[in-house]
Amino acid sequence: MTWTRRELVQAAMASVVAGLSPGRRAFAFGDATAVDVAELDLGGTLTRPLAWKRVLSELLNVTSVEARPESVVVSPEDPALFDHPFCVLAGRTGFADPSALAVKQLEAYVSYGGFLFIDDASGDASPGPDSFDASVRRLLSRMYPRRALAPLPPEHAIYRSFFLLSRVPGRVDIAPRLEGLTLDAHAPVVYARNDIGGALDTDAVGLPVEPCVPGGETQRREALKVALNTLLYALTSDYKLDQAHVRQLLLEKRGPLP
Repeated sequence: MTWTRRELVQAAMASVVAGLSPGRRAFAFGDATAVDVAELDLGGTLTRPLAWKRVLSELLNVTSVEARPESVVVSPEDPALFDHPFCVLAGRTGFADPSALAVKQLEAYVSYGGFLFIDDASGDASPGPDSFDASVRRLLSRMYPRRALAPLPPEHAIYRSFFLLSRVPGRVDIAPRLEGLTLDAHAPVVYARNDIGGALDTDAVGLPVEPCVPGGETQRREALKVALNTLLYALTSDYKLDQAHVRQLLLEKRGPLP
């Protein structure tokens, strides 16, 4: 199965991204038939490989999408970023402003087909100037000075890409909507304030690491639905208004999730 977004990236990156760093080869997204997750390392940020392994394993169980249930950690300056069309930036606290090269490469990654999911793990409903939230908004303002995050409305495709979502809880439930940065009618940057990864993280034997408040295990199942919807939106956003095409990508049976 080949995704249109990735085909466009492969054509564009050779001519555009090669100019990011003199002497480096041009690069394009990697294996177009197996999805994995790249977790961004900005220094002091979080990685939760077992959380995303769980999501990718569930993706294999409930859809016809091919996936590798693994995550890798990459720096935003590393050309290996372009081998992974879905990446996650998570954190509990503020992080130092990335280098100009990192910002330029992230902007190219997003503009030419990469998907960036940002996950605020702080659980803070009123973040301050030194918070993860503030660092995220500074980073995105450097990437796209003329655009800003905005709540994604209830009718947005991300809330119906697989499950029909009315809320987007994670480990906490403080924000009723996802936020997104919209480019050319789709949102390649999505921001969750409810710590989706925290709800899905497990220990070595598969038990949850942290409780979900206030909704417990029901809330944890809803967080998994949010993660699956986000992955499928990222993979099918070129077709997000074409429900017939989306149905071709999914199995008739939606699996064990309620």
